[in-house]
Amino acid sequence: MNNYPLARKKKDKKKASHLTMMVIPHCQGAHIKNFRIPIWVFKSFMVLSISCILIVTYFTSGYFLLRYTKQENIVLKEVNIAQAKEINELKGLAGTMKEKLEYLIQLDQEVRQKVGLAQSKKEDNVTDINTLRSSRSNNGYKLIAMGLGPLSIEEPISIMEQMVSKQKGNSELSVASVMNVTPNSGDMELPIPENEIDTLDDLKEQLALMDSMMTQQEENMNKLNTDVDKQLTYLQALPDAWPIQGRITSWFGWRSNPYSHKGREFHDGIDIASTYGAPIRAAGDGVVTYAGYKGSWGRLVVISHGYGYVSQYAHNSSILVKTGDRVKKGDIITRLGNTGRSTGPHVHFGVAKNGTWINPMNLINEAKERGE
Repeated sequence: MNNYPLARKKKDKKKASHLTMMVIPHCQGAHIKNFRIPIWVFKSFMVLSISCILIVTYFTSGYFLLRYTKQENIVLKEVNIAQAKEINELKGLAGTMKEKLEYLIQLDQEVRQKVGLAQSKKEDNVTDINTLRSSRSNNGYKLIAMGLGPLSIEEPISIMEQMVSKQKGNSELSVASVMNVTPNSGDMELPIPENEIDTLDDLKEQLALMDSMMTQQEENMNKLNTDVDKQLTYLQALPDAWPIQGRITSWFGWRSNPYSHKGREFHDGIDIASTYGAPIRAAGDGVVTYAGYKGSWGRLVVISHGYGYVSQYAHNSSILVKTGDRVKKGDIITRLGNTGRSTGPHVHFGVAKNGTWINPMNLINEAKERGE
């Protein structure tokens, strides 16, 4: 009787080492089938199943993660290509601006040369763009190009480099690392962060504004150049130069008769005395409309300067031009003489504007005030 509990324990232990699986058919008369499976087989099966599930889960997750990473890389690649195109456009715009700026500088030099101003120094050839200052407080950017003040012709592209470059930890993204990216490139390096996009858009907008301002300035400079050409042509034609250096013996206006010394007469020019045969020069650009002998004027030359101005040179000893000749200011046209109604070697220099004789000294003094 004392051995019964021990036998019961052995029997339980023997039963615990197996699992029984019963197959009960639903048809009448069929036998029930029992299958005994050792517990270690079942445990091994469970471990193997769980291991398979984990392995499948791991590889499935890796597969989907790989697909996601690949898709993300495709998106980043598209962004990088778009940004590379954007930077190429900015580079082209900067190059266009540089060409315009160089043209404006050249035009400035031409205008200065035409009006006799000192040539500007190379370091002074800058465009002031302080009015284009802007900032981006949300990402810490400042549009350096809009705050550098004077911008030389060598700087537009380097300014773009500063705008695109930004320290990000130990890495740096620059234009140089992106310029090699083309739509067909396979290897993409350091994609442009998404927070760069707004900054590039801002830079493009500012560069476009600068380009528009420079285009307007170019139009203004071209108009100025045209106006200067017209003004220089006018000044060159204006009969405001001395025809000869000498002593004024009779001024413009009312005077006593130089022959009878009785009564008064209106003198419509100035008389300049000098050495007989001295060269007499044209007072301004124009076309000779008369060259010959004319009564009391003696040997006479008349020049039409345009703009309503006409000048005449009388009492010459000889005439060196003929009707229809085009002369420049300072060209020798006659030689001083004493022909016609004259009391001695001199030239009568007269100027008419719109058919009315005016005092030549007014034009000569105005030219002197202009520094001519």
